[in-house]
Amino acid sequence: MSYVKLTLRRLPTSVFCTLTNASPNQRSVIPPPKTIMLATVSPRDRLKRKARLSNGTDGSNGQIVVEKRHKTAAASPPSTSNFSNDPLRAPHPFYRESEENGIVLREYYPHEMSNDRARAYNADELPRPIERLNAALAELSAQRKLVKVKDAVVHWFKWDLRTSDNRALFQASEMAREVGVPLIGLYIISPQDFEAHLTAPVRVDFTLRTLQVLQDDLARLDIPLWVETVEKRARVPERVVDLMREWSSNHLFANIEYEVDELRREEKLARLLNANGMALHLAHDTCVVPPGQLRSGSGNQYAVYTPWFRSWIRHIHENLDLIEPSASPSPNPPSARQTYARLFACKIPPAPANKRLSSEEEKRFRPLWPAGEREAMKRLAKFCEEDIGQYGRNRNIPSTSGTSSLSVHFASGTLSARTAVRTARARNNTKKLDGGHEGIQTWISEVAWRDFYKHVLVHWPYIW
Repeated sequence: MSYVKLTLRRLPTSVFCTLTNASPNQRSVIPPPKTIMLATVSPRDRLKRKARLSNGTDGSNGQIVVEKRHKTAAASPPSTSNFSNDPLRAPHPFYRESEENGIVLREYYPHEMSNDRARAYNADELPRPIERLNAALAELSAQRKLVKVKDAVVHWFKWDLRTSDNRALFQASEMAREVGVPLIGLYIISPQDFEAHLTAPVRVDFTLRTLQVLQDDLARLDIPLWVETVEKRARVPERVVDLMREWSSNHLFANIEYEVDELRREEKLARLLNANGMALHLAHDTCVVPPGQLRSGSGNQYAVYTPWFRSWIRHIHENLDLIEPSASPSPNPPSARQTYARLFACKIPPAPANKRLSSEEEKRFRPLWPAGEREAMKRLAKFCEEDIGQYGRNRNIPSTSGTSSLSVHFASGTLSARTAVRTARARNNTKKLDGGHEGIQTWISEVAWRDFYKHVLVHWPYIW
């Protein structure tokens, strides 16, 4: 194997195009690092690697191995003995540059992925996290259908903090209603996830305030929302199973998160629940069009936004159910108040110590970002009424309020992308997403960018 050192100054680059099969004349998705090493692998080495992965000589009994998260001190180079059995686990040759010049959280993440491993993903020699999750769900499907409903059904809220147009919440509510048992809401606060994802204190504050609004909204339906802090992120799946057992529930519903860590966590949770006689039901909710449904003419994932967006619009026009809303959850039986009195008494925990706003910051930021889904809908309605028609012209002018200011609601899930697209479409003079008012078309295309990034991340998990 040989290496070629390249210094990249601007996009597009042949390196990124090679990894994503994009045209060199088209704009890429994300900037590459300043300097990278390209690993060139001979055909013979590639065949040896395939044989090793398929025959289980790497100690995996025929199963392809995905690297484990491990704690590594920032100043310590990785031990070469850790990678001797599998060159795909070797760190990027320039991993030290990240430690010297970037923000690196070695407590939570390993050294940067090598180009060789990235190519293995791209050549389908390694299963992507979404593929591993789908394989686990398919493997457990027959057993999941045999799991009986016990005393309750649980919905795990993550970044879907709303009762309206929430796919998994509606499915959980329907199962509970059909069987005649209560629905319970769950939210896990993970301080380590806040730290690992560099979540700003202002966003943590918004999330906790939104949880209070959500808890009140659910309480009006006699649905409890239990909010608990789990200090160690690795313990979250086990704690969810413990709570399910405590509440005598066998069915857990949740919406899929498409980031790498979260997909791996869901695979682990699916198997853990199955081992305990329980079932995990996952729904696509974050994206208007779920990842994997759009393919280029050659059958590959799109690497460039413009042709992807045309395909996204065409797909929605052909499948209008993608933007149809899900109903809000049905009320619980009134007896749930007494049965789950402890859950209804749950208080929203404070922010972790390192993610708290000062009193001055609270006074400054909270009026700017009122929490909850009703506030999101108010902001969406106001934008569509007053500013969306001029969005294309005004969005880049700082002196005007030409943007929707809805990013925080999309990120926290107090507003679904479906609702946003559907509302904008209703304001247009045509039902076509790529027709009518230019400002509405432009704004819908900006909402679609959120889908595009998730699609790219799911297919190319080495893109950060």
